[in-house]
Amino acid sequence: MYSSVKYILLSALIITCFSCTKDFDDINSPKTGAITTEPDGLFTVAVQRGSMTWYMYDRLQRYTANQYMQYNTLTGSGSLDHYEPSYGIFSDIWDRSYGDQSWELAPLFYISHTIDVCIERQNPIKEGIARIWKSYLFQRMTDLYGDIPYSEAFVKPLPKFDTQESIYIDLIEQINIGKNLLLSDGNYESYGSADLIYNGSIEKWEKFANVLLLRIALRINNVAPTLSKEVIDSVKNGPFFNSNDDNNKMQWDETSSNIYFRNPILVTEVFNNTRVSERMINFLKDHSDPRLIHYAKPAELDGEYRGLKNGMDPNNQTVYDLDYYDRYSRLGEVFVKDDGVTYNIHFAESCFLRAEAAHRGLTGENVEELYNLGIRAAMEMYGVSDDSNQIEDYINQTEIKYNSTNGLEQIITQKWVALCMNGVEAWFEKRRTGFPIFEQLEYSGPINNGQFPRRLTYSASERRLNPQNLQEAINRMGEDEQTTRVWWDNN
Repeated sequence: MYSSVKYILLSALIITCFSCTKDFDDINSPKTGAITTEPDGLFTVAVQRGSMTWYMYDRLQRYTANQYMQYNTLTGSGSLDHYEPSYGIFSDIWDRSYGDQSWELAPLFYISHTIDVCIERQNPIKEGIARIWKSYLFQRMTDLYGDIPYSEAFVKPLPKFDTQESIYIDLIEQINIGKNLLLSDGNYESYGSADLIYNGSIEKWEKFANVLLLRIALRINNVAPTLSKEVIDSVKNGPFFNSNDDNNKMQWDETSSNIYFRNPILVTEVFNNTRVSERMINFLKDHSDPRLIHYAKPAELDGEYRGLKNGMDPNNQTVYDLDYYDRYSRLGEVFVKDDGVTYNIHFAESCFLRAEAAHRGLTGENVEELYNLGIRAAMEMYGVSDDSNQIEDYINQTEIKYNSTNGLEQIITQKWVALCMNGVEAWFEKRRTGFPIFEQLEYSGPINNGQFPRRLTYSASERRLNPQNLQEAINRMGEDEQTTRVWWDNN
């Protein structure tokens, strides 16, 4: 399926650009003219770039969220590892999502215009899938920044910033519209091989939609419990993911010479300037977790599994002493395979979401069974088998075995382990629940003073090009700082 992706992407770019404008600077203009082509190529771009190619992964995951969530540590330290802002990186993430940089195939832009083309072509199946994927992408974007351009994005040249509350309400509606469109009668084609995630499977996109709705419902449960319960009631009977075969993931192309088609974790690992976090290594070792040998490699110096501590005093580190960093573990083989995958939502997360909903009394499902199933799914996803009862032995440890008294912490902590190297989603969950619990950093910077980041700051380009609408959003939310909380973040 992936062998044709580079040609689909190239075709999408050529058709979109040359049918719209001769000037790349107009790529984000609402006068796009994208309706002159078919939606398939546009959708391919949206899912491939939305799953984070190497540059976005590098900026958003490796440098930012993976350090916040203590999955990896940057050698020689750095501002983000001390909860300090990196305004250039935060601007990059914004610009490459919306498309303010003309060379970037921006996923929000492409998925929005995919829907336009589907409507023009009167294909409800493709439109429904596109609406579901668009909701996934925009949820991530609003959770990163708070209020963002949404309803007028790619419609007006200077779009307003919608409140996060209004965005969440519409995301729920859009996913439900998408699900209903998937039920359309008629001989409508799906995306087939242009869908790099599910190969056009309507059944799998329906499952993904339900898991996404459950994720959204729990995200807002603290601030909108009535709406949260309504959404959960609407999806509690599923269908949800049944196995790791249902994982929403991107399978990367091991044969390509273009790094934008290669496993982004592998590409960025070449820089050799991160090590696995001490927090993650120690958690795995302390609980005899069989994932240790999969998540990390033994240190080159002595063959021991040893993590590098986050938030160390930068005066005590140097980026040039490679012999020093050989004492610490690099990422394990499951993350850096040539034909590796990255996960958007997987079966384990689906299980933990259902376990949390049951723990909160929002469904009648069995919490412990779902919690155990999530652990098992997470281990099997990375090649751990239970031939010698190692998964069962892990689950039956006193600290791991489900206990309703501290059940929420257990569920979210196990989700944190399962989400390893997907720091973005783990970061959202820590902001929402407070788990897992981290120690105070050794070194605090002068801007955030060691306070855990609650969001990213807005892009410099948005300040320059859309200052009035941006300022209205800032006035609603508070200061444009990392310590300003988004609507749902009241933990």
